[in-house]
Amino acid sequence: MNEQQTQQTETLQASTTLPKSARVVVIGGGSVGASVLYHLAKLGWTDVVLLEKNELTSGSTWHAAGNCPNFVGSWTMMKIQSYSTSLYRELGALVDYPMNYHVTGAIRLAHSRQRMEEFRHVERMGRQMGVELQEMSNKDMQDIYPFLETHDLYGGQWDPYDGDIDPAQLTQALAKGARDMGATIVRFCPVTGVKWNKGEWTISTPHGDIQAEFVVNAAGYRAHELGKMFGRDVPCVSLAHQYLITEAIPELTARDSKLPLLRDPDSSYYLRQEKDGLLLGPYEKNCRAHWLTDDDPMPDDFSFQLYNDDLDRLEWYIEDACARVPILGSGGITRVVNGPIPYTPDGLPLLGQMPGVPNAFEACVFTFGIVQAGGAGKLLADIIVEGEAETDSWAVDPRRFTDHVDTAYTAAKAIETYSHEYAMHFPQIQWPAGRKAKVSPLYERLEAAGAEFGAYGGWERADWFPKAG
Repeated sequence: MNEQQTQQTETLQASTTLPKSARVVVIGGGSVGASVLYHLAKLGWTDVVLLEKNELTSGSTWHAAGNCPNFVGSWTMMKIQSYSTSLYRELGALVDYPMNYHVTGAIRLAHSRQRMEEFRHVERMGRQMGVELQEMSNKDMQDIYPFLETHDLYGGQWDPYDGDIDPAQLTQALAKGARDMGATIVRFCPVTGVKWNKGEWTISTPHGDIQAEFVVNAAGYRAHELGKMFGRDVPCVSLAHQYLITEAIPELTARDSKLPLLRDPDSSYYLRQEKDGLLLGPYEKNCRAHWLTDDDPMPDDFSFQLYNDDLDRLEWYIEDACARVPILGSGGITRVVNGPIPYTPDGLPLLGQMPGVPNAFEACVFTFGIVQAGGAGKLLADIIVEGEAETDSWAVDPRRFTDHVDTAYTAAKAIETYSHEYAMHFPQIQWPAGRKAKVSPLYERLEAAGAEFGAYGGWERADWFPKAG
């Protein structure tokens, strides 16, 4: 064994001192798992342990773009995200850890009156929880983003507390805060099995067993794999999300401050400054899912790994963004990141009681895990410690999906959700993928009578009967 291998072995052994028991065991060391641990400790539950199969952040966290918007069309998710952005602004000082958090503000573009009406709806919802989103004219946008072409825009919206954060620093800050309050983190300690016996969990690892009263699945895109150990079929599909980073652009090097983050929901991409270059991340229509079949199995370990670049899928979006911000086209591409992001059928995470499993919880399948980690950790810690969250959390409750949600359904809906990530979600809008999962004996009669159907818990239900013409 050479010197480097000896050091690696010593590091591994130092990282696997496993306690015999804990009140809560959190499985998964990304931003969400670290946040759950931090918030449990903050509520006084310090006999808590986090197990990570590799190093902290080795899943989707390490390659995340790290954007932190407050804007979202769901009341529950806005509460979660606005709590996160508020926490992150003070987290470095709270835990005495350096934080690379750029609160640049963000502009969201509207190409139409309908899009602006959506912005106004979210703006008024945000006002109820202290999120001060503001409407912008084209001139307002050009004043703070001079490289922006606005000739064909209807207007925009400003989020003063949007920005980007270093995902690794965020996770390490939460981990340090949890450790400082007495929590334990054991790295390089994969879970190999779980067993429920006489009111407690036995969690098995290569380094021994640990007993726990409660357990949390925070395994990110590996949540389905871990869920099987609990007899649970977690609805989770990994989609490939790509973003590219340009080389330094002279116009940005010459600036004294960073550009605001820019989102064009009608063209479906985000664009932000990364050092002296730009980072472009589209949500493309022809997206791709991975690890769905026996011919494409999930690797035993995908830690700190990426998929191969696939920029052909992004060609239209790159051209559109270059027309919107012409300086983007002046910088060559220095890096492409193409990594797995987990999706549920509706794009919202699983956060709450594990269906049908005692003393087990889920905090997993986060599509926007960086901005949602802070609020998610608080919400789940409240549920575990207090028995309920302080706000309605049904939108993220794992029990919202029933037995019709299999792998094929999850993949179809996840791909649809990803490709409509920035679409306008009108009230009661019904997307077509995965439909007719459940039909009643009356379905054909209602259909013959001209019914327009909506899907509710998988069931096709007649919403209305339009009259001719």
